[in-house]
Amino acid sequence: MTAPSKPKGPPATPAISAASLDEWKGQRANLHSLFESEIYGVMPKVFDTQKTGAQIIPDHIFQANIEEITLNPAYGDSYKAVLVTPKGKAGPFPIIMMENFCPNHNVIPVEGISKPEGIAFDCSGEGIMANIFGYFFGRYITTPPIDMIMEHGYALAVIYPSASYPDNAARFQKFRNNPPSPDYVWGAIGAWAYQFSSLSNYLKTDGRFTSTIAYGHSRYGKSALLAAAYDETIDGVISHQSGTGGASLSKNKKGETVADITEGYPHWFTPTYSEDSLTIDQHQLLALIAPRPILLGNAKRDVWSDPEGAFRAAKGASPAYELYGSEGFTPSKLTQFFPQENITFWIRPGTHGVVKEDWPAFLKFMDAHFK
Repeated sequence: MTAPSKPKGPPATPAISAASLDEWKGQRANLHSLFESEIYGVMPKVFDTQKTGAQIIPDHIFQANIEEITLNPAYGDSYKAVLVTPKGKAGPFPIIMMENFCPNHNVIPVEGISKPEGIAFDCSGEGIMANIFGYFFGRYITTPPIDMIMEHGYALAVIYPSASYPDNAARFQKFRNNPPSPDYVWGAIGAWAYQFSSLSNYLKTDGRFTSTIAYGHSRYGKSALLAAAYDETIDGVISHQSGTGGASLSKNKKGETVADITEGYPHWFTPTYSEDSLTIDQHQLLALIAPRPILLGNAKRDVWSDPEGAFRAAKGASPAYELYGSEGFTPSKLTQFFPQENITFWIRPGTHGVVKEDWPAFLKFMDAHFK
């Protein structure tokens, strides 16, 4: 199966309806509450984060400066982040925050970066997991094109969310049973979104960096969108193939259903997440990010992630962007790529993963908005 060239499904409902920007701003708090109660669980509102350790990584092959830091957020355990900045370029730099499936020492493959304790998942070397990841999910699923990103003048901040909030239903249960606060019962998507916000808020205190852009693929694309919807310190989003519970509509959709995702990943969302009881849909989550720029990445044969549903969600979010004076979402076909627009839709041939065509498209979007 392949995604259609033109959208075939009905418009996203309920429609964004506000006669003025002030009226829209007045609707936002209610939408935040509905997304918490119906999909993601209650989100923390305090993002204060302190740096408690740092080390420079001196010897490596990249045209970059690399530093590993330890961050202590307001909620949850401390975690490691790897900061990569262009060598020989004057800052400050816009910085792409990346949540990854693989540990930091795989994503930035240089000696000296810490390995998580009790690591149960490693993508490095010639092992079967490294080969599987590269074969099925593309050359950039583990390590991004670091030198290409540096050449464009952007920095990277890399974190491994599963080290803090495990992507496992049984192991994540302790966070449901013992949340950071009685008011903050969440699913894993919300916990990973909180890490984006924690990182963004720290980076905004570091004079080397300007705009923070949350980047995630698949489940971490969901978290990137959720984080930006609740945290205005995040200046933009690259959400690649985020699917159900991310950019794609929950109703009138192709591919993975709400029932599918909650059965397969019961720890990702609030237990009440059900298509039958939803009063909201994902175009409203995108609208909560307005007027900040979003890129929604897709692939023609990744119908499970429902590119058409993401396209219709982008169209449904457009009125909120227009209230801020933006042109809104203008494509009429899924194949139209307009990186200068505040809601950018990107689709390529192929399947689920991060391949050689993706990062040049991401960087065109970045150049249009953050250069």
